[in-house]
Amino acid sequence: MYTRQVLVSLFAGVWIGALMIADWNPIAATALSMDWIVEVVRSPFDTKFLVLIMFMGAGAAFIYKSGGILALQNWIGGRVNTARDSQILTWLIGIFIFFDSYTSTIVTGNATRELSENNHTSREMHAYVLDSTTSPVTTFGPVSNWIGYQVSMIIVGFEAARFTAEEVGITAFGLFLQSIPWNIYCFLAFFMVGFISITQRFYGPMLDAEWRSRKEKKTLRDDATPLSDISTDIGEPSERNPSLFNFFAPILTLLVVGIVSLWWLGGGHQPGVDVATAFQETDVALALLYGSFAFMAVGMLGALGFGTMDIEEASDTVINGFKTMMIATAIIVLAWSIGHAAEQVGTAEYIVDVMVGSGIPGSFLPLLIFLAAMFIAFTTGTSWGTMAILTPLAIPLGYELVGLSILPVLMGVLFGGAIWGDHVSPISDTTVMSSIFAGSDHIDHVRTQIPFAMTAAGVTVLVLLLYAVGITSAMVLLPLSVVLTAAAVVVLNKFDARRKNLPEVMPTADAIDNGEIDTDALENGTRSDGARVNGQYDLLTSIPLAAVGIVIIYLCFVFAFVTFGL
Repeated sequence: MYTRQVLVSLFAGVWIGALMIADWNPIAATALSMDWIVEVVRSPFDTKFLVLIMFMGAGAAFIYKSGGILALQNWIGGRVNTARDSQILTWLIGIFIFFDSYTSTIVTGNATRELSENNHTSREMHAYVLDSTTSPVTTFGPVSNWIGYQVSMIIVGFEAARFTAEEVGITAFGLFLQSIPWNIYCFLAFFMVGFISITQRFYGPMLDAEWRSRKEKKTLRDDATPLSDISTDIGEPSERNPSLFNFFAPILTLLVVGIVSLWWLGGGHQPGVDVATAFQETDVALALLYGSFAFMAVGMLGALGFGTMDIEEASDTVINGFKTMMIATAIIVLAWSIGHAAEQVGTAEYIVDVMVGSGIPGSFLPLLIFLAAMFIAFTTGTSWGTMAILTPLAIPLGYELVGLSILPVLMGVLFGGAIWGDHVSPISDTTVMSSIFAGSDHIDHVRTQIPFAMTAAGVTVLVLLLYAVGITSAMVLLPLSVVLTAAAVVVLNKFDARRKNLPEVMPTADAIDNGEIDTDALENGTRSDGARVNGQYDLLTSIPLAAVGIVIIYLCFVFAFVTFGL
């Protein structure tokens, strides 16, 4: 909280742990910290993971640099004519880029920024759609570096609890799959982006921002200071023969190779090994490594094959793609290290002893873990660091208090709480990146996103209270949470719009310009039955219909992945 610097704070945590082990000798503690960092990097799982995220960065660089983004813009540009359409489109592209949140923010932001600007979507709304789509989607996968990292944290949790996968009858990857339906906050955050974009029902500061953008044509407020709309290390995209192949082919390759590798490495090709067993026994990091390499290779071959760059430019793009992942790599290494430090000083054992002796009912543990993850992620600004701190505590604590059955619930709410902190913390790296690639004032982005994130978090807390009193089925609680969230959005929208004398359903800029909206009735607070003050949209147009269809297919795919994996 003091430094507002994620890397400095994470290393300080590692060093303090080493200082305790080294009998408070600062020199010895520094040396021990280095040993711990080297130890986690040398772990076979962790090493593979570090290489695969570099390949992810390079593959994403080819999608952008080769003109795949330009081809996508050329293909869809004429079909997007309103702010609502541009918001839905941003949401959909964020779904397609499910393999890394950094990459998704960069690619999606660059692909849709100009369309959003032209259609009078506020920069704040564009940043919100980026921020609240990318992290939730990469958390579910089905193939992403987030999955590899979360599985690595569960492995650390197993070590902290001093049991093995064989002893409890479930692998770290299997536990991750079971946790997905319990990641309620992420499902709600993802759902809210689509629901608000399709219905155009805003509230809080976002309502003011969208009205300003539609009525005054100011996508930024007066006196706003947008974060620099920088070009990334990748450079400007090539305009030589841009092709949709260079957008879709690498992503589909990553998906196919990643899932097939998960199945193959788990022995799925062997007689008598079913899909569930294969996914349980697979080498997650190696499978994702194969998928990410194929992702990069197809991106490079497409760029060369379509003549969008020569071999020298392609080589430079690989290196520049690696560069985009350097901050993420530093955070990951230090997050692993602080988890190792907590294990060495016995943090998990201490917390377990205190909690077990306190008499707290085990059914309330998911709520406590969710709130703890929210607090830590908000103050540190890193969801991955939060996972590193809490997972080695949550797994042994849940196992001692309740047993194996509660571990999927704890992991789901922990991952969700960590991402909530990412969404509301002004020092979060993903929040900063969303502001950058939307061209938004950073504080405006945080301020407008907080009410939405708090809505999803509030519903999650309510659902976890229901869990605590005995409703323990995710198949009941997850659909219920979606219904409650939709109702909360509508109620909050109606209340805030009436309070501010603004439309409940935000109209298009053209409708305001053409006099179809009675702005005088709004500004004077004299709404009458005959005054049209709300926007009107056809829900059966191609973009919202495509959005709903693609999201249903995506969610079915995720839950099929969970089902077959179990």
